Amino acid sequence: MTETAPIGSTPGSAVSTAQITRELAQRLVEQVAPSLVHNVNIMDAMGVIIGSRDAARIGTLHDGARDAAVRGEAVQIAPGDERQGTRPGVNIPLIVDGQVVAVVGVTGTPSEVVPVAQVLVLTVQMLLAQERQRDNASWRESAIRDMLSTLARGDLTESHLLSGLRAIDTPLQPPWNLTGILGTNQSVALLRQLREFSGVVAADINGAVWVLSGSSSVLSLELLRQRLQQSRVQPLRFLTGRVAATTAQLAGDAQRLSSLLARPGLLEPLASDPVAIAAHSETRLDSLGLELAIAGLPTTMIEDFAGSVLGPLTAALNETARVFLRDELSIAVAARSLGVHRNTLVQRLDRIEMLTGLNIRQFNAAVSMRLALAAGAARYVQDAQ
Repeated sequence: MTETAPIGSTPGSAVSTAQITRELAQRLVEQVAPSLVHNVNIMDAMGVIIGSRDAARIGTLHDGARDAAVRGEAVQIAPGDERQGTRPGVNIPLIVDGQVVAVVGVTGTPSEVVPVAQVLVLTVQMLLAQERQRDNASWRESAIRDMLSTLARGDLTESHLLSGLRAIDTPLQPPWNLTGILGTNQSVALLRQLREFSGVVAADINGAVWVLSGSSSVLSLELLRQRLQQSRVQPLRFLTGRVAATTAQLAGDAQRLSSLLARPGLLEPLASDPVAIAAHSETRLDSLGLELAIAGLPTTMIEDFAGSVLGPLTAALNETARVFLRDELSIAVAARSLGVHRNTLVQRLDRIEMLTGLNIRQFNAAVSMRLALAAGAARYVQDAQ
């Protein structure tokens, strides 16, 4: 056997010293094998084949790879020098941060396959670095998700929040802001874009992207919204917590956001008109007191309250009540919104009063109907879950 120089990473490489799993080894082999005419094997640090184009060899011991791993040097096996479990070829250790984490072997005449194996090791090293980078990104997002979820439960102190942020190399500082972003099938693209922003961390929780901003200000949040909204076909909805919040206020906003997302039917859908979208894309959590009150009720109470008021109403009367309240109890505006004559709207309002006992042209009755409509929205979301 003759030797060639090993190929490995230098200290400080992005690749960690974690062991390569069989699944990862086989995936790496399948990525590089189509471009080669030679058989490719990846062995662990003990010399056991964990990835190969020849499935029968997986799990068997490769003496040449074991020697390469022990010595930290490439080992060539010439024709006639084969031992049990080996074939002619070259085995080069993959060295990461001074440790052998795997051995890459290429079968064939050594003089022919050594250059191929050297390039292959570099390729495997690059692919491994990419895998580890993806793993680190997944771990980071999982850590952020756990941190924000714990915050929403009220179980995270400021010191733990700060230490958790330092652990993911994002040492944000108060004052804080928490914003939830809702967008149809846009969470992956949003998270990718948010990784490029400084001063924020984000995670996908309960169907929304939660964005925690440090050192928050009105200007910084407005710039963040503008950048995220640009060039998007589908509109985004921003549920914005307090600006320049303390950690206690931040925890309160996290609990509010979590409650609303558990019953998203409580949130008015975005309008289809671009001008209306621009005007109503942001909703402050502070403005959703009624919705938050309903979200905090037991499901049985929500169902009973909604059913007792809305049960007698047809779909048309239900929509009439919703639009009339949304349009500030204005008969003229609501009639235009519904596309009906004023007299038709008045007749519907009278019918609602007859069926429910609520004359929603009066303030107290309007409040009761508004609560019932919110409970109805929450009830249907709960049924669908």
